[in-house]
Amino acid sequence: MKGAEPTDPFVATAVSLPTPGHDGMALMARAFVEEFALMGWSRERIERMFRMPRYVAANAVWRARGPAFVSALIDDVLGPRRTTTEPEVG
Repeated sequence: MKGAEPTDPFVATAVSLPTPGHDGMALMARAFVEEFALMGWSRERIERMFRMPRYVAANAVWRARGPAFVSALIDDVLGPRRTTTEPEVG
């Protein structure tokens, strides 16, 4: 068993493979929303993350599926956005 050396040519590269009948992009995006919501991020902050190019995978969803998809996904995870006419509960 040989250990890795700095001159070894191996470079890890991620690739996406099509899987018929499986929407991996939507599942990945949902995982992002759930993960950041559990960390306490607001709806607005999560949506901003999808718009920012430095969040490469989340931004790829934003560019491929559009803001309506991301907004609907956030609503699905966090519940619909409250309107200003709805009374506060509690």
